Amino acid sequence: MKRFAAIAVVAVLAAGLFTACGGSGGTAASPGAAYNSYDTASPQEMASGGANDLGGERAEQLQPQDGRKIIYNASVELESKQFEAARDALLEAAAKANGYVQESSEGGSAERGTRWVNYTFRIPSEHYNTFLGSASEAGNLLSKSESTQDVTADYVDIEARLGSLRTQEERLLELAGQAEKLEDLLAIEEQLTQVRYQIESYTGQQRVYDSLISYSTVEAHLSEVQALTPTDPSFATKVGTAFRGSWTNFVSGVQGLLIGLIYALPALIVLGLVALAAALVLRAAKKRRPPRPKPTPGALRPPQAAAAPPEGAPAREKEPPTYGPKQ
Repeated sequence: MKRFAAIAVVAVLAAGLFTACGGSGGTAASPGAAYNSYDTASPQEMASGGANDLGGERAEQLQPQDGRKIIYNASVELESKQFEAARDALLEAAAKANGYVQESSEGGSAERGTRWVNYTFRIPSEHYNTFLGSASEAGNLLSKSESTQDVTADYVDIEARLGSLRTQEERLLELAGQAEKLEDLLAIEEQLTQVRYQIESYTGQQRVYDSLISYSTVEAHLSEVQALTPTDPSFATKVGTAFRGSWTNFVSGVQGLLIGLIYALPALIVLGLVALAAALVLRAAKKRRPPRPKPTPGALRPPQAAAAPPEGAPAREKEPPTYGPKQ
């Protein structure tokens, strides 16, 4: 019986290795890598076939009803002078398509007219085209990009591997019921644990694919502007746009300066009162200071030098200096 259990375990392992190496003839790609690959597809790749362009009849041909596993992805950039109306239009379009907002971020100032919002919508694939058309009309469309990824081969490969692993699981369970010795049972349980771990791993990948296939991802960026951007602006339009932008920045700077002065007004008042008090104290101290004594009359003055005698006159002898009042 021991030899029978060992032979059966070896047979199951060999079958598992054979099916794992076979499958669909390729390696199952991770869903995360699939998601990143279609998320970064460029317009050049879409035009060359690296990522299929979703437009008109081509988009209808790639709908999931033909059995293919397609992941849809798109992004739109919008601007509007009526920011709130455009934002509500995006959310209403998602609600009508039975979608939801996966992520969102917003910022800017309503007073300055610089609000913006970013949405990541998850839309059912059957309503993808309808939602994308409504979202493109919510504001002034600046750019739109679309891409798809066909993951049918990877999905079929995962299904084949899961089928093979579940067959191994059933055989190992049968062997575990027939095992008579503890060591045989432990060996079977160890192999059963590995098989179940692989089943859980592939099942998780399959669920991620199902989520990406069932719900398309649409990125939407909406900005509030004072004037809409023309599709092909002329030189005069560019000059006018630049002037309006510079004037808006100048007005915003002046407003910011005034607001800063208002915030600093209490501190300026306190500093002014402190300076006034210091000036009054210095003035009072100056008044209390005693006056300087005035010089008395008759005080000694420094002797003045005698005038030089005229040329040719006999030199006079110097008189001795006198001190005290004159007689």
